Amino acid sequence: MKKIITIFFLVALLSPINLFAFDWQKYNLLHLAVITNRDANELTIVDTNKDEVIGKQKVATNSQAHMAVFSPDGKKLAIAATANNLVSILDLKTSELKNVNVGAGPEHMDISKDNRWLYVGNIEGGTVSAIDLDQNREVTRIKGFYEPHGATILAAGNKIYIPNRGAQLIGIVESAAQFSTQYISVGSLAGLAAFDSDQAGAAMHRGRSIAVNGVANVTLTLDEKFAYIATGDANSVTVLDTATDKIIRTIPVGLDPWRAYASPDGKYMVVPNNGEQTISVIDARSHTMVATLPGESDMTGVNFAAGGKKVYVVSRGANQILVYDFSTLEKTGQLDMGEGARLETASTTPAGDKIYVASSANNSLYVIDTASDKVKRIKNVGRFPWGVTIYQGQNYCH
Repeated sequence: MKKIITIFFLVALLSPINLFAFDWQKYNLLHLAVITNRDANELTIVDTNKDEVIGKQKVATNSQAHMAVFSPDGKKLAIAATANNLVSILDLKTSELKNVNVGAGPEHMDISKDNRWLYVGNIEGGTVSAIDLDQNREVTRIKGFYEPHGATILAAGNKIYIPNRGAQLIGIVESAAQFSTQYISVGSLAGLAAFDSDQAGAAMHRGRSIAVNGVANVTLTLDEKFAYIATGDANSVTVLDTATDKIIRTIPVGLDPWRAYASPDGKYMVVPNNGEQTISVIDARSHTMVATLPGESDMTGVNFAAGGKKVYVVSRGANQILVYDFSTLEKTGQLDMGEGARLETASTTPAGDKIYVASSANNSLYVIDTASDKVKRIKNVGRFPWGVTIYQGQNYCH
């Protein structure tokens, strides 16, 4: 038995892929893609120059990790350990991993631009945890939310918007020591928030169960003057003035809009409508609809290239990446990932030259060259890859 154990550790040490911890200091973060694997106790790291797996990073056992996010300064990586009710904070200099207890079901999160605060929505517990990253501890756990689906922090750090999947409500947390909270109703079914709701997003009204899709995300314009809020039940997008928190416009879109994605040139907000398989394109300056484009089923994300002139939409239902030319506002084609794939979400490199798409069903990562639209597949990137995170890239989760 001792001989077997010794051989195992020798193999681990001599292997080009360390099975326990990744040496982050050896690499340029801008050239790494981090894969969050929901059915493994590890992250997978891919070299985006070579498109090869170069390492693994151990995370909490049985964590069913949902997403990972870099701090803006690149010194820390936070991982939502959903099944363990933890946020794991990895120091990228020392490789020390600190587990912070939070509420039930942490999934989506955001880190403030000053690298100090992390806010995570505990979707099963109806709470939001505020974590001090200087001390690696939860400072407060704010109650009263309806399946909080993450957080969006303004650059100034004084205001955090909380989307609620179980209600047509946006929570606003002011972080100046008191962590005071207020709410804004969005969409025509906002009143459902007053009724009892369960963890599956169903509200009881006059003895009837009503499914509530709620709000998946709050998306800021590039100048952060406005927030776009797609409301799944109301089939509309609410535009909020972030200085006053007043609703300035409600824009009708397609059925069951998922969320808004901001183009990197600041011109458009792109909203997939999964209820009718269309894409709504909204002018982010005039807050008006400019186009409705054909989509596909179960669209989970939108990625941009060529400074926003080229758009890629992930369709999990069709196993395709849909391609659009935004200089003409038309669909130009689709990329079929083939049998066995199940596309989740994607991340774009800082240069915009590649898009990395996680495929959970076949444990793969698909790489799209945005200049040629050629696709390559990286196999065996971990069990059930759910998300991709690239430092200073375009990242999101679902």
